[in-house]
Amino acid sequence: MGNAFAAYEKIDQEKLAQLSTRHAWIVEPIFHASSSVLNMPFFSWVKRIQSPQEFGRVAVQLYYHSATFPKAMGLMLAIGGMSENYMMTFYSKHAFNEADHHEMLMKWMLKHGILSSRSEINTVIPTIETNACVNYAYQMALEQDRDKWLVGLNSGIERCSNDFFRVVAPKLHSLGAGDEYFDVHVEADEHHSIMGLEYVPEHDPNSFRGRQLIIKALEGISLWAAMLHSWIGIDLLPKFDLSGNWITLNTANALSNKKTEEKEHELV
Repeated sequence: MGNAFAAYEKIDQEKLAQLSTRHAWIVEPIFHASSSVLNMPFFSWVKRIQSPQEFGRVAVQLYYHSATFPKAMGLMLAIGGMSENYMMTFYSKHAFNEADHHEMLMKWMLKHGILSSRSEINTVIPTIETNACVNYAYQMALEQDRDKWLVGLNSGIERCSNDFFRVVAPKLHSLGAGDEYFDVHVEADEHHSIMGLEYVPEHDPNSFRGRQLIIKALEGISLWAAMLHSWIGIDLLPKFDLSGNWITLNTANALSNKKTEEKEHELV
């Protein structure tokens, strides 16, 4: 493995369990929502692809996301107030660990002929949903609300990213196109998804602050899901309730059940 992979600390499973229990108020909604995303059409599409070139339409958009997120992390570090100086090491480690990932992806795309040259990436126009997901990070960096950043970016987005790479990495290996870029994120993003919770105070999920943070984390998951689907031409923006349940799905099921009941009533 390269230096980027070695830079990540080994995940402490005992610490993970403790943090998950202590912060169940935010962890459970995030896990429920991210699990719903895994059952959405994008991942069915990934499982059906037959070549790395077919994945290319996703890779070129992923490059933009991969290259831009560390900049938002750098901004979070750069404009933080003096009272937040104790977070400097945390922010800088995350940004450093992410800084070369887009270059790893670039080499993979060139190797598999997805791009004929480096400059070709400059002709790719990011989708609206990709911009929205990146701008979510920029907005929080400018707002300088540490807890929103930690539950939204680290716990929410990174959890979804971990799920993404857990599906994509083995699929590409099965096609003979596996790469360190995809493999490193399987562990890296799992680490990122928990590393910030120790800095977040516990909150009553029914309090204003608790609800505010849960909603912010779920907003990021909605934007992430919309971004993935935009990469394969599907318009989908899921919304979640405070428990992390997919509202759109619940509504569709309720309508379906109502129509079934109406038909049954007509037959009586």
